[in-house]
Amino acid sequence: MDQEAHKLVGQWALVTGAGRGIGAEIAEQFARKGASLVLTELPELMEQAEDVAGRIRDRYGVGTYCEELDLRNNEGVERCIRSIEEQGVDLRYLINNAGVNLLQPALNLTREEWDFVVDINLKGTFFLTQEVAKIMVRNKKGSIVMIASQHGVVANENRAPYCASKAGLIHLTKSLAMEWAKYGIRVNAVSPTFVVTDANQSIIQNAQFQRTNLPKIPLRKFAEPEDVANAVLFLATDAAGMITGHNLIVDGGWTIQ
Repeated sequence: MDQEAHKLVGQWALVTGAGRGIGAEIAEQFARKGASLVLTELPELMEQAEDVAGRIRDRYGVGTYCEELDLRNNEGVERCIRSIEEQGVDLRYLINNAGVNLLQPALNLTREEWDFVVDINLKGTFFLTQEVAKIMVRNKKGSIVMIASQHGVVANENRAPYCASKAGLIHLTKSLAMEWAKYGIRVNAVSPTFVVTDANQSIIQNAQFQRTNLPKIPLRKFAEPEDVANAVLFLATDAAGMITGHNLIVDGGWTIQ
């Protein structure tokens, strides 16, 4: 048996927003190492999540199932974790990938738009993390990775709630890492630049978007989902066993300027 390929056998990872794009790629990277998976998605995207789960089961033969999860619904968050526990799953990893953005000048933002972004990216993510951490505390071990953003480090226009929520997520990462280290729990973040996915391909391939943004990236390319997933896998697993409270920026050099 290839020990490297199977080093996560018997360990469970929860990946939120796993029905497509970055979340689906993160799930696949964990499965490739032998991890079993709980994939969460919004109710209206469960069919996509089930497709990802089926593909992973067929390809890697690992345990994989899906749970509905809307981070804005606190009762739903608690129900999701109860269901996972009832399945006899002890979560070793949590990957907080689910998040949203909207483009709106700050002068035009409504309270509803602000709440929509912040309630998912920061508030909902925290309360899900809190529930999962209770399991990890009992087990005296666990690893949590937040998907933040380069826009939590450097600003960009028309994204005030997104920038604020991702900056908050990065500092939340540090706070939780400090508080939960005594329980054997590590907490880290990955902050990508723009990532090419099926959902945003038309935007990223737009000539004006490229002229505006590619010059800001010294490597002169946008990230792929695999770039983010590789960083997540590194921080989550024992390869980064002495790293906690860190924000790994996967941005091709955007933030060094």
